Amino acid sequence: MKNSFLKPKYIFNALVIGLCVGIILYFFFSKDGLNDLIHSDTEVIWYWILCAVGSQLLYMLIEAVVIYIFIKDDHKEFRFRDSVRVAFMGLFWSAITPSSTGGQPMQVYLMHSKMHMEIGYGTSRLMQKFMVYQVVLTLISVVAVISNIPFIMANKNISYILLLLAFGFVSQIAVTGMVLLFSFSPNLSRKLIMFFAKILNKIKIVKNVDEKIEGIDKQLNTFYTSNKDIYKKPKLLISAFILTFLQFMAMFLVPYFIFRSFGFNHASPFQLISSQAFVNLMSGMIPIPGASGAAELGFTAFFGTFFIRGTLKSAALIWRVINYYGVIALTGPFSYITKDKAEEDKKMENE
Repeated sequence: MKNSFLKPKYIFNALVIGLCVGIILYFFFSKDGLNDLIHSDTEVIWYWILCAVGSQLLYMLIEAVVIYIFIKDDHKEFRFRDSVRVAFMGLFWSAITPSSTGGQPMQVYLMHSKMHMEIGYGTSRLMQKFMVYQVVLTLISVVAVISNIPFIMANKNISYILLLLAFGFVSQIAVTGMVLLFSFSPNLSRKLIMFFAKILNKIKIVKNVDEKIEGIDKQLNTFYTSNKDIYKKPKLLISAFILTFLQFMAMFLVPYFIFRSFGFNHASPFQLISSQAFVNLMSGMIPIPGASGAAELGFTAFFGTFFIRGTLKSAALIWRVINYYGVIALTGPFSYITKDKAEEDKKMENE
């Protein structure tokens, strides 16, 4: 008992929390940090900060809308407020787990235990949504890179920038390819469901995974059937692609609004959107919750040209509070599943 806090997961969590606190303190108290900005004569235009917050909230709202259109066709009783709960559950667990791996398993659990959807169906719909997300992100990133070659080549840290972008592209293409393989291969799909089941087992939500092979095979059939059915709904997929594109634009505009809040207008929205796409590209696969450290590093690397007169660190901290720490604070209450979790665990075990 006395050594429970020495378990690897507790040590890892402590290190991540320490890293986040250290980063916040650095960007706040170091030279040209937010503390210096607060005590300087620089005026922040709060209207633009509110626009940044609104843009992030719009991103989160569209997340719920996309989940809603993926589920509503087959589950008429699925309400939009249910979709908000599923979306916020995913956003919270994605934010606090390495490489966002905890979001979808917890969404599947919520949809199954509280909304009575089959695990195979829920996994399929969320994987198809994730595929749309990855494809749109990759396409936006390709357009951003091609359109900004002169800007990239002119960066004084060109070697470092190219390395980050290459890592991001390889990671995104690999993940997109794996999702497509899982979607069309029953054997790989089975491994996917087993992977999610083992994650749920590790966090004490599902027990005796190895004894549930028969049930997992049943869910696999549901998963594969649901995958095939979704391609018979082109309007749904087109809507999902359009909404996901708008979702990314909402998120990518956050740095632009912060940029304008300092009174700057020497760069176009497209330049700021492209830079945010680069940051997402290089930090998305970092195996640390919220890509802490890597996200801030990417921001300073790609936005250093735009935020002048000692505002870069302040901008990075404001950006991080809006799109990460603020998201955790807002979605945290939705991470609470049920008072009767123990009884529901037993019910899931018997299915």
